[in-house]
This record gives sequence, structure tokens and C-alpha cells, in this order.
Amino acid sequence: MNTDTPPEATPHRTPKEQANVTTVLKMFDDGWGANAGWEDVWRANAAPNVRTYFHSHPPMEGLEAAIEFNAELFKGFPRLEMTVENTIAKEDAVIVRGRLVGSQDGPFLGAPASGAAVDVPDVTLFRLEDGKIVESRYFTDLLAVMIAIGAVKIKD
Repeated sequence: MNTDTPPEATPHRTPKEQANVTTVLKMFDDGWGANAGWEDVWRANAAPNVRTYFHSHPPMEGLEAAIEFNAELFKGFPRLEMTVENTIAKEDAVIVRGRLVGSQDGPFLGAPASGAAVDVPDVTLFRLEDGKIVESRYFTDLLAVMIAIGAVKIKD
């Protein structure tokens, strides 16, 4: 992960907000699905009953369901890179805005590997309780991804 603004460069955050940002950014650093051992980072930083939303999919209930889903996503993009462009923290909420860059080297949401490159904006909203992630809502330009990998065709 690359960050343009280090989390410690925002002195207006409360200590709790800063701790929440640190936890969330750890998920993007060490808990990124393209890294070895990422599952252990999730287990250490997310609550067992975490609720995870991915676009319009039904929410995933529980930590193991979220890990399993993310493992499947990263099979499609095993070397996907995330650059954090901005973080916003307010009480128990943290928003991370970034950019995803990588190529589809494996199956992704039913589409076979294409080798196609993607470069899309990315936003994840987190809610934390007692220093653990209890909810995440993930949004990216999934249509652009599906077009880039050839899973969706646009008429000329």
C-alpha cells in the first residue's frame, strides 16, 4: 500500500480516531489479500461478528465469511495494489479513498483470467467498536473492472 498522507500528519483527530485509522490502515498494509498471512491480520483487527458489504451483494456475516469472500476476489487479482489517497475519521467511522491497480490473472466474479489491466477508484467505509472493525462497506467502479476484463461488453 502507498499512502500520500501519513495518518500521523492529521493532528486534528482524537486519540480514538487516530487509533481507528491506524487499525484500518493496517488492514490495507498487512491485511491486504495479495500479502502472505493477510488472514491473520483480519482475525486480529476485525470482530468475529463483522458485517461486510461488497456493492449490492448481500452482506457477509462474520469474519470467516469475509475472509473467504476476499480470498476468492484476490484469486482474480493476486498482485493487486492499493494506493491510499485520503482517510477521514469521525468518532467510530473511518473512510478510506484510494486507487486500485493490477491485472486479472485469475478468475474474478465468474469471469476467466484475461490478463487485462485495471485502474479504478476505490472507497471503503469502516465502523469500529473497541478498536475492532465491526462493519465495512466497499465500493469501486465495478462496471469499469468488468468492462476492462471483458466480462461486460459495451455496444459500439
